Amino acid sequence: MNARVLMLGAVLLAAPLAVAPAQDGDLDDRLVALTYHKVTGKPLDLNAAAEQSDVVRRASTFDRPDVLTAESARLGQELAAVDPRREFVVKVTDNISEYDHAKGEFSVMLFKPGVYVTANAFGKAYQIVFDNAESARAIAMAKEEARTFDARLNQSSRAVVDEIHFRVVGNGDPAGAVTGPLVVRATITSARVLDRGGAVLHTPTLSASTTASAPGSAPAAPAFDVAKADVAGLRVGVKSKDLEATLSRLFGKVARVQRSNGWYAGYTAALEVNSMGCMTIPGRNRGGQPGNVCITAYLDGDDVVRSVRVERVFPFLDGETFRSTLVRRYGVVSAANEGGGYTMGWGPEVDQGLVYDRSGPHTALTASYATEEDMMSSALNSAPRIRITLQLVDAGWAAAKK
Repeated sequence: MNARVLMLGAVLLAAPLAVAPAQDGDLDDRLVALTYHKVTGKPLDLNAAAEQSDVVRRASTFDRPDVLTAESARLGQELAAVDPRREFVVKVTDNISEYDHAKGEFSVMLFKPGVYVTANAFGKAYQIVFDNAESARAIAMAKEEARTFDARLNQSSRAVVDEIHFRVVGNGDPAGAVTGPLVVRATITSARVLDRGGAVLHTPTLSASTTASAPGSAPAAPAFDVAKADVAGLRVGVKSKDLEATLSRLFGKVARVQRSNGWYAGYTAALEVNSMGCMTIPGRNRGGQPGNVCITAYLDGDDVVRSVRVERVFPFLDGETFRSTLVRRYGVVSAANEGGGYTMGWGPEVDQGLVYDRSGPHTALTASYATEEDMMSSALNSAPRIRITLQLVDAGWAAAKK
């Protein structure tokens, strides 16, 4: 039985989690991957996948092209025959947290944001996250009962086995904490937390997804509505004169600038507040001071606001606070990306030329987290300043421009 490892995604958000090898249960990694591609419609490179098979690897140099062609065709047929409603089961070695006296609960570590289960198939790692994990995380318990439960956990170094039944339902982590090209979104249909001997310690009460919460769980994330969205109270689709009056009242001087090279074709002008005050450009601008706010609003030919970008610099803000706050504010995350910084996205996809960070996500609303420091702060080994950037694009207008 292959070892399976429970992993923590988005290292920006927390320190790596120490975990133990896990049992597989009846999980078929290859079938999980095929189901993911069937459900999401994300293409699977059949030739590249077939090259990873034992039958192709064992083939002689002479026979290999024919064997590869046949295996690729067979794999395509297998993908076409996949039942997207299939239920999987996996057993993962996990641990239970210490008792939280303020909340009156223990936590199952697998069900915290940023944790995923790996499925290795076709030479790639697929990261499985559960969209209703929050409803399974907490084990609520009165203090006297918790004392006995805690003593039982300590006898096995707090190690448990999570038995999880789930279905593959989509792509990406709805909590925005796990990033990567192959993030499998799954829904837990049933689960049990077992001790090392197989006895049941806890059976979670599950919600259907992150848009609903089980009794005793954290408040559910709202569904994202692009028509009602705003960034810092600022909306798109309004006349520039109305936004300018608001910006002047809240932030002071507003500059109007005409179209510049590199702008999206539909933009003709912009309103700016403190445009260069939220980032440090070595040798040019020592900006990015805590408390700075910078705003750019792009206008179309009718002088209507079609995109608003708000940047703000904080003395320090940890990544998990950023993630959880934005998820509570905007709801289930459509996509997330971790590169030079960390970005979450909501809403429909828009043209790449409209987004703040072209590395993605390419969604109507994005929220980005990045460090903003200069050589002096680095030399002092102080906590970096954090630049948060929120950008909202008028997705309906953008779609009509295509």
